[in-house]
Amino acid sequence: MTHRSSRVRRALTAVAALTGAALALSACAGGSASSSDAHNLTIGVVAEPEKSPDPIVDGSLAGYNIYYTLFDQLTVLDADGTIQPSLATSWTPNADFTQWTFTLRDGVTFQDGEPLKASDVAFTYETVLHTPDSDNLGYMGMLSSVTAPDDHTVVFQLNSPFSPWPSITTAQSIVPEKVYTALGSEGFAAAPVGSGPFSFVSWKRGVDYVLKRNDSYWGGAPKIDTLTFQTVSDEEARLNGVISGSLDLALISPNQVTSAEGSGVDVRSRPANGTTFLGINSTSGPLADQRIRQAIWHAIDRDALVKTVLSGRAVANDQIVAANVAGYASDATGPAYDPAAAKALLADAGYTGEAIPLEYATSGRIPMSAEIAQAIAGYLDAVGITVTLSGMDQATLSNHIYSTVDMKGLYLNTWAPSTMDGDMPATNLFAGGQNDYAKSPATAALVAKQRTVAGDERLATFRSLAEANFDNAFIVPLFTPQADYAVSPKVTWTPRVDGEYKLAGVTFAG
Repeated sequence: MTHRSSRVRRALTAVAALTGAALALSACAGGSASSSDAHNLTIGVVAEPEKSPDPIVDGSLAGYNIYYTLFDQLTVLDADGTIQPSLATSWTPNADFTQWTFTLRDGVTFQDGEPLKASDVAFTYETVLHTPDSDNLGYMGMLSSVTAPDDHTVVFQLNSPFSPWPSITTAQSIVPEKVYTALGSEGFAAAPVGSGPFSFVSWKRGVDYVLKRNDSYWGGAPKIDTLTFQTVSDEEARLNGVISGSLDLALISPNQVTSAEGSGVDVRSRPANGTTFLGINSTSGPLADQRIRQAIWHAIDRDALVKTVLSGRAVANDQIVAANVAGYASDATGPAYDPAAAKALLADAGYTGEAIPLEYATSGRIPMSAEIAQAIAGYLDAVGITVTLSGMDQATLSNHIYSTVDMKGLYLNTWAPSTMDGDMPATNLFAGGQNDYAKSPATAALVAKQRTVAGDERLATFRSLAEANFDNAFIVPLFTPQADYAVSPKVTWTPRVDGEYKLAGVTFAG
């Protein structure tokens, strides 16, 4: 206990110093690209990291926005989702994909001036492996050990073949061993040090996360002086913030696009990389019956949901991965919208109208989540399924999902793999992750198999996984959204296929 307290005191001392720097910055900066200083950028984000913002522990999409600016990863996805070099300049597998060797670039330093070495990379991954509550363990189950034979070489030893390993390395940020060991997780989250294009200034839970330009960045100093991620969960507040100039960039809802286009701000759009779905506790009440889960699938008209509720700014999807993500099987087709079939299945199951809860976030990760939940409840009611709607804030819903014991029925959720590879959602949904209630040996075996093969054989395994879900309805996929952003005309920025904000290359007009 004494050791932990001393670590926290050191972290708080560092935060106090950095907060002073933040005040100095704010004294000379307007906080927005629309202010008198055109080199500050404020982004309205829908959520903040659900856990402490430590990249060893937290793997939330909200967290990645911060980590991709503050830290570096071995590899990086370009705007179109193709893996490119970052800290690593090359990588090579052995014959059966059980060992991968990465070569690091020269001349990379952390923001405290210390050189980044292969031992820091090995430390980062080994620490994840030995942190039981790390979100990242969910997609590193195949990793056995990491070694650094010299300062520029990292060797990953896997416990089974895993052909898409380079995609995993796009998601894990590298921390300095010396600093992380001194501060521990809690202290490091309060005063992080990375090697990325921006360095830490301050963090206020529920308010904002502020960074400043790293002039010594190996990839070249960004054009942004101060970068602020401001937490704005309300959809209207995000759009109004961009219109008023208090925000420069924010995700907006499909039904806000027309208003945004008429307000003088830019709207920039791109198909997203995720699937919005109905999660199901398939061990609870009537949902334990496969026929009732199948009836739910048949009851929902995905195409009409997209057209009416989402103003056509999405694509109906019955798979757990989007069409632009590795693992999507274009020739696999799920059960059709068929209310008559749904009613027949309910009658065969002997369903007598027992209420099934449907939980959703009233604002946050899924735009128009309340309207989507209400529409789904309407479809289910039309075939005779009684639904009790339960709206809550995003943090509460996330806690229910992570705990699993609190989720009693249906819930609205989304999975967008930052790696642009289907392994992450497949693991989470069908191989023991937080959304896997069924714990089906058959789906877990398919998830394991796709890791051992590549090319057409791997795609065929994902097709089999999709078909297994068509039969069992463990998860009911709904649609892949189009990501729409309101953007200040002064900001030159293009949406990325992975939905994350990588901002080192942003410039300003004028």
